[in-house]
Amino acid sequence: MLNLAKKNIWNYDFYMKKRILGKTGWEISSIGFGAIKLPQISQRECDTLLSRAIDLGINFVDTADCYGDSEEKIGKALSKRRKEFYLSTKIDERDKVGVSKKLERSLQRLKTEWIDLAMFHDVLGSEYENLFVRGGLEALKEAKKQGKVLEIGISIHNSVSMMKKVIESGAFSVLMVAYSAIDEDRLTSDLIPSAFQKKVGLIAMKPLAGGRLAEWREWNKKYFKDQIPAQVCLRYILTNPFITCAIPGMTNLRELKENVEVGENPVGLSNEEIGVLMNWVGEIGKGFCRNCGYCLPCPEGIPIPDIFRFEGYYERYGMKKWAVEQYQALPVKSEACSLCNQCLTRCPYGVPIPDRLKETHQRLRA
Repeated sequence: MLNLAKKNIWNYDFYMKKRILGKTGWEISSIGFGAIKLPQISQRECDTLLSRAIDLGINFVDTADCYGDSEEKIGKALSKRRKEFYLSTKIDERDKVGVSKKLERSLQRLKTEWIDLAMFHDVLGSEYENLFVRGGLEALKEAKKQGKVLEIGISIHNSVSMMKKVIESGAFSVLMVAYSAIDEDRLTSDLIPSAFQKKVGLIAMKPLAGGRLAEWREWNKKYFKDQIPAQVCLRYILTNPFITCAIPGMTNLRELKENVEVGENPVGLSNEEIGVLMNWVGEIGKGFCRNCGYCLPCPEGIPIPDIFRFEGYYERYGMKKWAVEQYQALPVKSEACSLCNQCLTRCPYGVPIPDRLKETHQRLRA
C-alpha cells in the first residue's frame, strides 16, 4: 500500500490528486516525476529533490535505461522509500536477450527487486513487430511471472497508426505518448478516448515540449494572473480526463513546487482559456518541430521527425552521447537531403526543414 498521507511542506498543505492508470488499477498522481534531466544535477541535489517529491504526494517516477545515470541516482535516493511510489523505466532493446539484460541492469541500478512498469522505449517503424517476433515482449512477460515486473507498457512519439495497434493488441497496460499544448490535437478526437475505453493507461511525456512551453515570451500575465506558462500548459493536459498523468522533467525545488501546485488542484481550462493559450502557443511554436510526421514521406527516406527528436535530446536534455549514437544508427541521415523541398510544402508550422537537417547533421555526426 502506497503512503498517500497529506504533507505540510513550504507552509502549504498538499494532497496530490490521483487518477486511475487504466487496467493496472493503480492510483497515480496526476503529476509524476520525469527523471530525464537528473543527469544534469548532483546526487545530493537529486536526493533532496526526489525525497521532497515523494513527500508532496508524487507517487510515479519515470526514467529509462538510456537517461545517463538517472537510474543510479533514483536507486540511491529512493531505495529506502521504495514502497511509497510506482517506478517506471524504459528499455531500448527489442530482442529477448537484449531486453532481459537491460532489465537486470535496471533492477541493479535502481536498487529494487521489482519494477512496477517496464516499458519499451521510443518504438519506431518495424520495431513494433520485432517486439513480438524477436522475443522482447516475451522477455517482459517472463519477468512479470517472476515478479520482477508488474505491468508492461510502451512509449511512442509520433506514429498514430502504431498507437492504434498497441491499443487493439491487448498486450500493453500503458501507452506513453508525447502530448502537450504545442501538439495539434491529432490524438484527442479518436485515439485517446479509444485507449481509455480499452483501459490502456495514458501517460503524457514531454508535457512542456522539452521546456519550450516554460518560456515567458509574450505571456498573457493579465489573463492568467499568477499562473506561469508551465502551470497553465500542465493544466491543459489534465483538462483531458482520459490522461492519467503528466511527467514533466525537473531539476530543482522551484520547478517541483510549481508542478505540484498544479497536481494538487488540477482545475481544467475553460474554452476561453484554451483559446488564449492556443494563441500564445501558436506564436512561440512557429518554426518548432512537433514530430507530427506531416513532412513525410521523404523521397530520400530521411526520418525527419526522429532526427529532430534526437537533436532535442542532445540540446534540451543533455543526452549528447545517446543522441549521437541513435543518429549514427539511422540507415538514412540528414546529409541525404536533395533539397526537393517537398517537406516544406507539407509542414504546417513553418519549420525550415532542409536548413535544420543540415544543422542537425553537423551537430550529431560522430
